[in-house]
Amino acid sequence: MEIDKGDLRLTILGCFRYSLGRMTYMPSHTVMMIKNNREIFRKEDWKSFIKEIDECSNLGMDCDKIKWNELKTFAVSEDSE
Repeated sequence: MEIDKGDLRLTILGCFRYSLGRMTYMPSHTVMMIKNNREIFRKEDWKSFIKEIDECSNLGMDCDKIKWNELKTFAVSEDSE
């Protein structure tokens, strides 16, 4: 059974919103999933990732901040293509 790309996109977007700012194992996994499936995201998704990371008042632990900033840099490059 193949996963529908639209369903996967929505699931990963939900994971992103859930894990942003939380102190769990999810930020690194979520960032990995976004980067490994970049073709399923739309231009507005990349803008949303950037905006939500910028507006988050607490990105979590230091290791989480590194991951979110890594995703932001990745999203900026994807948004500019």
